[in-house]
Amino acid sequence: MKESFKNLMWDYFPLYRFTYFRLLGIYCDLFCESSVVSYQKSGHTWLRVMLAKVISMKYKVKKLDLDIVRMAGFKKEIPKIAIFHSLAGIAFYLINLKKLKFTSIYSKSEKIKIRNSLKKKKNVLLVRDPKDVIVSLYFELTRRHNIYRGTISQFIKEKYTLKKIIRYMNMWEKEMSRRPNDFLLIRYEDMKKDTYKELKKVTSFLGMETDDYIIKEAVKFGSIDNMRNIEKSDIFKDNRLRAKNPKDKESYKVRKGKVGGYKDYLTKEDIEYIKKRISLNLNKCFRY
Repeated sequence: MKESFKNLMWDYFPLYRFTYFRLLGIYCDLFCESSVVSYQKSGHTWLRVMLAKVISMKYKVKKLDLDIVRMAGFKKEIPKIAIFHSLAGIAFYLINLKKLKFTSIYSKSEKIKIRNSLKKKKNVLLVRDPKDVIVSLYFELTRRHNIYRGTISQFIKEKYTLKKIIRYMNMWEKEMSRRPNDFLLIRYEDMKKDTYKELKKVTSFLGMETDDYIIKEAVKFGSIDNMRNIEKSDIFKDNRLRAKNPKDKESYKVRKGKVGGYKDYLTKEDIEYIKKRISLNLNKCFRY
């Protein structure tokens, strides 16, 4: 597959990616009325793709973009929506010096905090069962970005994996409790069960009352099979939705999208360990 100029810049010039995210973050802080926040591997790429399709059809925007705020362009009627993981100011950059190639960005720090700007915005909080999140994150960091070398049993006990996921969710629960009218809680599992219903909730909350036909088309566009086709064909021209190794299904951004898929990879002991941590430490409002 021929590399686009953007993808080449993304891979080989780390400063380009760093600068892009910093400038995009500043713009979103200043001008976005609302945001979608989630921990990594909680389904926000799926939601991004469906929202991009909604905006494209509702407002007649031809070019799709994972950073949906860019689709607003000069059309004032399109809500400016930011999409964040909200690990403000904390990043881990890995550069392959041998190939002079940017490999990944991930925080190995235990520290997390909410971007100050998001404390004043309306937020869609997207969550997913931590058991599925951590398995998906493991494959992200081993097959897509090659920044972890241990086993999955070792991975779940790292200070920056399961513990951090739980702290992240609890952190947002406190913020949600502080100003409930500014939050919409969406669970990945509910989205899988009734995608139309949950996407309709999200678009309404974000100020995009949308025809049923458009919602249905966006749901089709975001189906697991079409998402894989999008990734293979590079429709978005964005490395964030591109297979790292087309021959390795576990290296795809869109792997299985399965509820309870963790059972295929974790031992009974691993599952019991995670369940215990969730039971003891995760706020019950998430129903995990």
